[in-house]
Amino acid sequence: MAAHTLRPPMPHDDYHRSLPTSPFDMDPRNPRVMNASFDSCRMGMDGPDYFGAIGGPFANGPSQRMPPPPGLDPEMMMGCSPPNVDDLVRRTNLLVQFVNGQTTWAAKYGQLQPKMCSDGRFPQDFKVPRTLEEVKCIDPTTLDRILRSYNLPTDLRSLQFTSRDSVSPRTALDAKLCTLFDFLGAVQISDRQRRKRGAALMPY
Repeated sequence: MAAHTLRPPMPHDDYHRSLPTSPFDMDPRNPRVMNASFDSCRMGMDGPDYFGAIGGPFANGPSQRMPPPPGLDPEMMMGCSPPNVDDLVRRTNLLVQFVNGQTTWAAKYGQLQPKMCSDGRFPQDFKVPRTLEEVKCIDPTTLDRILRSYNLPTDLRSLQFTSRDSVSPRTALDAKLCTLFDFLGAVQISDRQRRKRGAALMPY
């Protein structure tokens, strides 16, 4: 009988064997599985690319739509009628509102998630999450575009000011930020900003 030379196990092999197997028959260490997860998160937040990858909710017919990308729920994209888009927007925005509601003023580098617009896309200037510091530093012109994308007012009502009041550009920007924070569900941040300005708590 020929002698067999056994290769000593490498530490790399021992480490992999020591990890529990996945109950879903997927190895999380597999680069393809990891990439699919990252792609799913990216495509879930990127409006135009998200719809472009599946042929868009307004495609001319089912035969022109490609299969959904890995990691996305096909039931969320069935058909191309407006009610399905409305349901996707509603469910997405409810989740975003819940997540943003956990963000506090002290979490400067916590991320604020964008909500979808009524057409199922994200605002051109707010397609991906931004940190609280990034949102606070948005220039007034960009902020106005984001508010208009969501059909939100661009006046000063969120701080109980009117167009007749004389306010500084910084105060005007803070009022618009409070409007955006309220809409996104980040009420801890908007309430803190109102208290800081000494204004009464009042939603837009």
